[in-house]
Amino acid sequence: MSVIILLVITSCKIGSPGGGSPLETAAASDASTEIPEPNTTLVAPNLLTICMGQEPASLFIYGDISRSARNIRQAIYDGPYDLVNFDLSPVILLEKPSLENRAALIEPVTVQVGNLIVTSDGKIASLGEGVLYRPAGCSQPGCALIYSGAALVQLDQLVVRFRLREGLAWSDGTPLTADDSIYSFEVASNLYPMARPDLIAHTASYNALDAVTIEWRGLPGYMDAAFAGNFFTPLPRHAWGNILPQDLLSNQSVTRTPLGWGPYIIEEWIAGDHLTLKKNPGYFRSGEGLPSFDSLVFRFVPDPDQALNALLAGECDILDETIGLEAQSARLLELQSKGQLKAAFQTGAAWEHLEFGIQPYVSAGSEPPVALFEMKETRQAVALCLDRQKLVDELMLGQSVVPDSYILPNHPFYNDQVRQYPYDPQAANALLDAVGWLDQDGDSLTPRLSQAVPGVPDGAPFQVDFLTTDEAEKLRAAEIIQASLAQCGIQVNIQSNPWETFYASGPEGALFGRHFSLAQFAWEAALQPPCYLYTTSEIPGPYPEFPKGWGGANASGYSNPEYDRLCEQASTVLSGGAGQIEAHHQAQALFAEDLPALPLYFRLKVAVMRPALCGLGLDSFSDSALWNLESYSFGADCP
Repeated sequence: MSVIILLVITSCKIGSPGGGSPLETAAASDASTEIPEPNTTLVAPNLLTICMGQEPASLFIYGDISRSARNIRQAIYDGPYDLVNFDLSPVILLEKPSLENRAALIEPVTVQVGNLIVTSDGKIASLGEGVLYRPAGCSQPGCALIYSGAALVQLDQLVVRFRLREGLAWSDGTPLTADDSIYSFEVASNLYPMARPDLIAHTASYNALDAVTIEWRGLPGYMDAAFAGNFFTPLPRHAWGNILPQDLLSNQSVTRTPLGWGPYIIEEWIAGDHLTLKKNPGYFRSGEGLPSFDSLVFRFVPDPDQALNALLAGECDILDETIGLEAQSARLLELQSKGQLKAAFQTGAAWEHLEFGIQPYVSAGSEPPVALFEMKETRQAVALCLDRQKLVDELMLGQSVVPDSYILPNHPFYNDQVRQYPYDPQAANALLDAVGWLDQDGDSLTPRLSQAVPGVPDGAPFQVDFLTTDEAEKLRAAEIIQASLAQCGIQVNIQSNPWETFYASGPEGALFGRHFSLAQFAWEAALQPPCYLYTTSEIPGPYPEFPKGWGGANASGYSNPEYDRLCEQASTVLSGGAGQIEAHHQAQALFAEDLPALPLYFRLKVAVMRPALCGLGLDSFSDSALWNLESYSFGADCP
């Protein structure tokens, strides 16, 4: 399955990707805080200073996917798309390909024994005897056939054509052409699986038809609902073509001063301090008077208090989301009420969740661990016992929402009819009684004991280890969860780990090695609802028994063939096709019923700017808060 926006694990220091509408101004607070006198003098409109909490390791698009790198790349590149209001808006492309505008087509293609195809159940395989495939014209499992011989057969092939705008140029003046996108595909393929591995694996060909047209063809049988995103961001073949792909990861002309076509050109990078850029005279939107500023500086200010004081003193014009201002929300509201800054709070798409260890990994010769959360009723009881609104109120200053699904309520594919779990300890206790977790001493604050609970020895106390990182927000969330579950006779032992240890891959890592009972972390969601995170094929484990090896995302071990089917259907029905929305709705409903994970809260995206700054807009799914950086300006009557 191909996704438009990269899914990555996020920590609480990195904000979620924006909100669905332009800037939302927060309400005032009655809090009183001693603050420095602000510098209200407007900066001359030739310099914009953006303060960031993190410094990237590289600006190479396939070398660093951190939010800090993505934010800076907004100044170097523009597009290929902007992701706004749940849709892709073309920037350097003439249009977003679709079936309606005929830039995307389904064509029958002849295949023979040994050719790679995508089978009826979504796997990549060589056509051979016994392989289940969908012949051309077949879009449902019911019309799939079993290949039984050496005959040629026809399958459907998805074809997508991308057309570049005329007149694009690299910042050194060299024309930007379709071949630069082909070069990017070649580089990504050579770096496999570092860069876009799922898309590369499902690509049959990626070719330039002329100087401005690129054609992508998928493997026969592969239908990708997110096909409009199957474009490879151009890289400058004329400048980098003689560098070995692996060497691009360390070549300083690539990692420190990459060529782009966007509004700015890098002048210098002073490690640990700042990065300076100047206006690109060849920017394709310069005729519109963009960008507004002649120079742009990214300052690296890791301390939130220091960054906020720098903004008040006029040394920063914007504090981006890498500053980690969530904990400063009360102070931001107060300063905004006094007219000293503008604060943007936007519910983002990244969702914190509680992952249940449903199916722990059992290595050969070892005793299987007790799976406390194998029964969905136990997981449902935890959901009812958890005061998730308290998490939102305390950790997100009430600015976020309690989720019912893995996508935002304003997402076009959101199912508002899924099962909900309001905070109800009484109902949770009744459900635990029914499962066999009994309060034998009448004290709700002591652990319940098991009685005929499947897979659990009788008399075992309901005690669980809770994995989290050692960041302040995560630790406070763990304490709230611990207190909530104690009311239902579930004893939670908090185990905090450094970020690197927590996210270590299996089999050594406790989370993705599937050696845990409960864990909290965040997924940064994609535009396409990320149902695939909990499919059977994503369970981490040793290859080939587990198709993704230890790189699978489904740490819970949850497996439900019907959920797999619904997610596969939702992800392969082409955009606008019959059944796509219904399949997404049904997948969310089954997820909410089975609860392989409990969504806790959507992360906030927080950005702060000087009162006279215009143009900054936040979007739930944008790859960066700075997606429209070229449009920023200063004005006394900013909205």
